[in-house]
Amino acid sequence: MRWLVAAALVLLSVPVEAAPARRAMLGEATVLAEWRKAENRRHCAPLAFATTRAGAGRARRANFGGGWGAAFDRPGLRSAFGVAGAGLLPGDEAPIGDQRAALAQQWPYVRALPGLKPQTFAGYGVEGAKPFTTDNPEARGRDLLAYVRVPGERCLYNVWSKLGRAHLELLLDSLRQIRR
Repeated sequence: MRWLVAAALVLLSVPVEAAPARRAMLGEATVLAEWRKAENRRHCAPLAFATTRAGAGRARRANFGGGWGAAFDRPGLRSAFGVAGAGLLPGDEAPIGDQRAALAQQWPYVRALPGLKPQTFAGYGVEGAKPFTTDNPEARGRDLLAYVRVPGERCLYNVWSKLGRAHLELLLDSLRQIRR
């Protein structure tokens, strides 16, 4: 019995390392504050960017009727990029395969988003569902937009960037659901 007590005392004296703290996502506090006020919060989980490579920006509320949004302003550029969960739309309850087919017809580019649930995808391009051009393949100086569909969520997410194609694709790849 003494050896059991001694072993317990040794174990109690070994320092336990704390689990690493979870790193806050870019604009997480703003997204959560807006999401908590949104009409669609029960059907549209909050998403944010997991990377700081997206660039500096001051997060602020972005108005999406019935939904939530966070825009990031940079010096001299309002709403340089952002994310939003738009208000509920017709078709939000359609099967994910039907939603993918519809967005693939609308947008010139479609990609899977591995940081979210399986089958999550985005349709994207130059605002107005236009393709990138050969004379400006990075779409510098253009407004870029992506529509994102996440299985099980009944809303259409918007991700945008005024900082070029590579930036928009970085944002899409870094999207993560925020733990509420």
